[in-house]
Amino acid sequence: MKLAIADPPYLGRANRWYGTGRGHQGGHGRADEHPDAANWDQLDTHLELLRRLDAEYDGWAYAAAPDYERDLTPALPRDVQRMIWHRGNAIPSGARLRSTYEIVLVKIPPGRRGHGTGLAVDDVLHAGISVQRGFAGAKPDAWTRWVLAALGYQAGVDDVDDLFHGSGAVTATAHALIF
Repeated sequence: MKLAIADPPYLGRANRWYGTGRGHQGGHGRADEHPDAANWDQLDTHLELLRRLDAEYDGWAYAAAPDYERDLTPALPRDVQRMIWHRGNAIPSGARLRSTYEIVLVKIPPGRRGHGTGLAVDDVLHAGISVQRGFAGAKPDAWTRWVLAALGYQAGVDDVDDLFHGSGAVTATAHALIF
């Protein structure tokens, strides 16, 4: 099967963290700067990515900030499921209410959805952010293992595309996995 993991810059935060916005001001943990980062602050860019995922892949996962979930929902196929990554050590945002979770929208490939098609996977993961990678937004290994398990990933059978490879964390974990 052809699978994808999409961890795009959060809608409404892309220019801040990856563009010319204030972000880390070049300090520790600053992600690479991308001249087109501001495009990811547009809802249409994310909606187009969701359409592309559904058209080109058997199964996929899409990570997003929870505050824009309502905007994304109308573009989702009916069989997409919502998972939650609780990251208790989230980066402070400057807001009074600190966001400690991320939604992960998952479309499980046909034939891997029902009982008896693989290990049961919880729809909530409690794992802190990866501070050792030195890259804002890097996913911990536990996150990638959790998402691939939800997709029913089969090493040696499935191809996995990491559409936003940033720190390389997702790709590195996916290639090291042996279920």
